[in-house]
Amino acid sequence: MMIVEDDPAIGDMLLRFLIRSGMPAQIARSGREAMLLKETFGPDIVLLDLELPDTNGISLIPWLLRTGDCGIIVLSGNGEEAERVVGIELGADDYIIKPPSMRELVARIRAVHRRLARGRNNEIRPEASTTLRLAHAEVDLRKRVVIVENGDRIPLTGAEGKALELLVAARGEPLSREELCRQALRRPLGSEDRAVDQLIVGLRKKLSSRDSDDQIIVSVRGAGYALSA
Repeated sequence: MMIVEDDPAIGDMLLRFLIRSGMPAQIARSGREAMLLKETFGPDIVLLDLELPDTNGISLIPWLLRTGDCGIIVLSGNGEEAERVVGIELGADDYIIKPPSMRELVARIRAVHRRLARGRNNEIRPEASTTLRLAHAEVDLRKRVVIVENGDRIPLTGAEGKALELLVAARGEPLSREELCRQALRRPLGSEDRAVDQLIVGLRKKLSSRDSDDQIIVSVRGAGYALSA
């Protein structure tokens, strides 16, 4: 467990409580410290404060996901819906308003642990190749970036990169919205949840050519989404 929190009172309280609860934990006080500690400590879950002295915690989410599989629980004093949505869409697993109830925090950490364990057991594994070649561009799946013909690089979010990996691994077979939500957004799909559709819309825009109306990702009626042949 890695705690990324610059407030000494909150950070030390979380550290003591988690260790007493049987969860090995270390703390980083800034974005830079978090990046160094992530490489050496390899946490399975990160508690991430958004208001850090050297960076916005939101910007750390894609980096954390690129550098190794881990769960991310955002801690913030700001309960604005827009901020929560951005954090979740970038790949965070949960969002908790500070100061958290310690019992609730432990329950949420354990819930994320269970979801991660289920995902690893059932995950669709991508092929060994990390490059997807399109007519007008190529995608580096490992670095999660689209490289277009003129050399411009368009970054993918963590959720977009994961969704594309899954679609590539499926080899043209459709993936359901439920599966994409579970693996790319790392949460269950709600009854009127349009998050997967919004994710695919954004991904299509980044993969499409201005000179063509062809869609790289197609909708399959009643089945979900697939890569076009």
